[in-house]
Amino acid sequence: MSRPRAYLVLVALVAVMVAGAAAPAQADDLRGRMLQKVNRVRVNHDLHRLKLNLRLSDEAQTHSQRMANRNEIFHTSDLASRVRPFGATSWGENVAMAGTLRRTKVLWMHSSEHRYNMLHASYRRAGVGVVSARGWLWVTVIFYG
Repeated sequence: MSRPRAYLVLVALVAVMVAGAAAPAQADDLRGRMLQKVNRVRVNHDLHRLKLNLRLSDEAQTHSQRMANRNEIFHTSDLASRVRPFGATSWGENVAMAGTLRRTKVLWMHSSEHRYNMLHASYRRAGVGVVSARGWLWVTVIFYG
């Protein structure tokens, strides 16, 4: 292989590795920012902050990816079975497709069912998944207590 071609192959390989490493980091950042927004709302309403459940967040992330792949919003069909292993006695789920995380929070606060989930006092933990696709953020937050 000639030097210029070997160099191009190396550059392409590094670019693929960096892109692959950036996707999980971006998902973690979006997840953290979404949880921060939910917790800010809760604190402003004199409620405790939710703690992040990483295992449940993986499931929320998968659900957000499914919604993005189908280009539609829908709830997890078997939510109870997803949260019971964590000792949950109450649970809820918010899903959204919006341009920003702030817009997601605003939409949820203007919906009685979504607002209820965000402000439910018995919820202690959450799984959060956010996927960026086609200019939209696909968000899933699974609450439980």
